[in-house]
Amino acid sequence: MEREWELQAACRHEDPDLWFSKRSVAEAKRICLDECPVRAECLEAVLARESQTADTMRDGIIAGLTGAQRAAVAAERRKQVPVEKRNAPPGPGRAPAPCGTKSAYNRHRRRGETPCQACNDANNAAYARYRATGSTKVAAGR
Repeated sequence: MEREWELQAACRHEDPDLWFSKRSVAEAKRICLDECPVRAECLEAVLARESQTADTMRDGIIAGLTGAQRAAVAAERRKQVPVEKRNAPPGPGRAPAPCGTKSAYNRHRRRGETPCQACNDANNAAYARYRATGSTKVAAGR
């Protein structure tokens, strides 16, 4: 990812603690929103970097937005992805998990489908194994 835009960021010479202190939220937002010429690039970079981050783990002021605001932007963008693309088959060299597995159960749920009986059984078995062992790992030899 090209990051030369960071050299033009208004925050490059500021104290990093400014962006993560509750006392300086207003100042951090002012710098981002009023002074920064590369705010759009910053927002794209942080959304890409946080794409696999839980909403509750997003912290600080980045691109003029709080963690909760960035999570809302990311959620809105996910909604805008066409259904065809969300339900597209996995990339080359990777087949979808077959029905009768916990992964297939999760795939059904992500797509808003009612899981088939084989996937329900696999999910229930995985949950029972987790309750019994405290682990999601399958024991060797099983």
